Amino acid sequence: MPAGAMLMIDEIEVFVPDGGPKGLGFIRGITSVDPDAWFFAAHFYQDPVVPGSLGLESFLQLLKLVALDRWGDNLGNTHRFCPILIGLKHRWTYRGQIIPHNGQVEVEAVITEVREGEEPVVIGNGFLKVDGLVIYEMQQFGIALRRIGSATPI
Repeated sequence: MPAGAMLMIDEIEVFVPDGGPKGLGFIRGITSVDPDAWFFAAHFYQDPVVPGSLGLESFLQLLKLVALDRWGDNLGNTHRFCPILIGLKHRWTYRGQIIPHNGQVEVEAVITEVREGEEPVVIGNGFLKVDGLVIYEMQQFGIALRRIGSATPI
């Protein structure tokens, strides 16, 4: 998991490994909005918002936590996380922004597919809420645990 400036989740509020409609997992993470966070000043000139890619990163961090729970931390010695690039059509919808005066961000992921094997995969759908209002929807995003040194695309 990333540390410091790239860690987008402060706390896991709910994790049900066999939750969700398919029984594959449900997870919700939260974070408080820090108006002094680095990304507000780093965004476009006079547009202090959380970049959309960091909202997506928070969702992917939830998927990583699900993967670590399912397959164990010991895979960190033999595998690394990577996005799924082939064969998965995803959709990402924005309906708003996270700005410095917002209070709390919640990110939820429902696991829709798990692929076991040498290079396991977790795929999910989810929402990002700011102060209780859904502003992002993510569908069919996934991460894989790639064996270190593997050249096969996922």
